[in-house]
Amino acid sequence: MAEDSLQLRKQQMVRGAIYDAAIKLFAENGFDQTTVEEVAQAAGVSRRSFFRYFASKDDLLAQNVVNYGNVLAATVTACAPNLTPLETVREVVQTVLKQAVVQPHTRQIIEIAQRSASARQAHGSRMHDVEDALAAAFAARLKSPSKDDLKPRMLATLTLSSMNLAVVAWFRGEYQDPAMAARQVFANLKRIVCD
Repeated sequence: MAEDSLQLRKQQMVRGAIYDAAIKLFAENGFDQTTVEEVAQAAGVSRRSFFRYFASKDDLLAQNVVNYGNVLAATVTACAPNLTPLETVREVVQTVLKQAVVQPHTRQIIEIAQRSASARQAHGSRMHDVEDALAAAFAARLKSPSKDDLKPRMLATLTLSSMNLAVVAWFRGEYQDPAMAARQVFANLKRIVCD
């Protein structure tokens, strides 16, 4: 057991080193200009080791999206059961947004994606998986028979859109406080829907 735990920690450490080295190189040199070999060398691993952890540099850039989806789904599950669906969406956005903006690579990843269409495509390549996980979490919360039912799917889409809008507003400097960015998204949503 202890050996398995040690092996798992070592794998997470190597994966983290590769990811950190890649983000640094993508930010400095550009996503398209950076090779897998350069990432492996900067991380202190072989090219072969890189491919044990990531299928490609696209897969590597999409890795934080997978983690993001797990956090979103877990946050839906953790919300108080007495919240309405819209209150749950708001709580999830506010909670996850606070976590996202303090992550060390958030700004860099947004900048990398803005500078390169292929980086944007790579980063967004797993968003369907995120939406599915989020819809499944909402389906469980609503006791809906399927994640593909209209209500869980709509709540997942609303959550992702609201998160995206709040993150972009924060990134652009429209709001220094991520909580204020989220509040403004929901205030505008309420105005648009109610008008």
